[in-house]
Amino acid sequence: MKKELSKNLLKNLMGIIVSLSALTFFSCVKNTSSSKLSIDYKAAKELYGQEIKITPMDSSVTIEKNLITIAPGKEDVTYEITGYFNGQIINKTKDTTIRLNNAYLENTSGLPALKSSSKFEVSSVNGSTNYIVSSGRNYSKVAALQGKRGLVLGGSGNLYVVGNVYHGVEAEEVKIKGTGTFYLQGTKSGSALTCETFTVEQKKDFKCYLINSKNGIKADGFINISSGNYYLYDNEIALKTGISQEAGDKHHSITLAGGTFYTFANKTFYVTEKEQYYPQGAVFIQED
Repeated sequence: MKKELSKNLLKNLMGIIVSLSALTFFSCVKNTSSSKLSIDYKAAKELYGQEIKITPMDSSVTIEKNLITIAPGKEDVTYEITGYFNGQIINKTKDTTIRLNNAYLENTSGLPALKSSSKFEVSSVNGSTNYIVSSGRNYSKVAALQGKRGLVLGGSGNLYVVGNVYHGVEAEEVKIKGTGTFYLQGTKSGSALTCETFTVEQKKDFKCYLINSKNGIKADGFINISSGNYYLYDNEIALKTGISQEAGDKHHSITLAGGTFYTFANKTFYVTEKEQYYPQGAVFIQED
């Protein structure tokens, strides 16, 4: 791996912190000696009030005490969510887009905070800071943001996804696009992001932090990355492909045709099938 001075990364990170702290809704980010990045979620949550607002608010949205169901009668509908909610939000229609505009969604009962039974997109509005957080006891491998099919992470704002139960993000097919900043975290038993396949196409300019988890990205099939900026901190394995019992005898690989990878305190950078690691085209910066 190529080593470069960490001054540039530190300068960029401090720029993010300064710019976010100037907003009404800001992220409580601190540097610590034991980790490159830590977030005070309790302090952040206090800024979002106690009410949630969903637009459009029509018959396709059902709100119960701890459950919100979004079920539009057609595909490709966009909903914007603002404010605070403790419970579970479930999307039931294909190609729905959930736009987060200064939203704090959490589930303290050990369940996903945001879940979909169909392919959908979660994006953050430019200038906004958003959280999807799960906590509590559950003996299943639950993710804070969980999609049964495909999941696209997009937008140009800031999105924190923290799975204190097991995984941060889980879906069969995961893609990232947009120009935003994503902070993804699971537990030391789970993954910041787990999937069947992970794909990032060319000419994407987002930042993605994958931190403090057993695996940064874990895919049963393949990891294909062609662009983007990745900050892999304090994981047991930064990038991993492997065979789950459900996947059976399936080929798996890691292809890094582009992108910049900043690494710090990962025990192992990658694990994949023998001779199926292709890092040509990527830039690696080891942080000290």
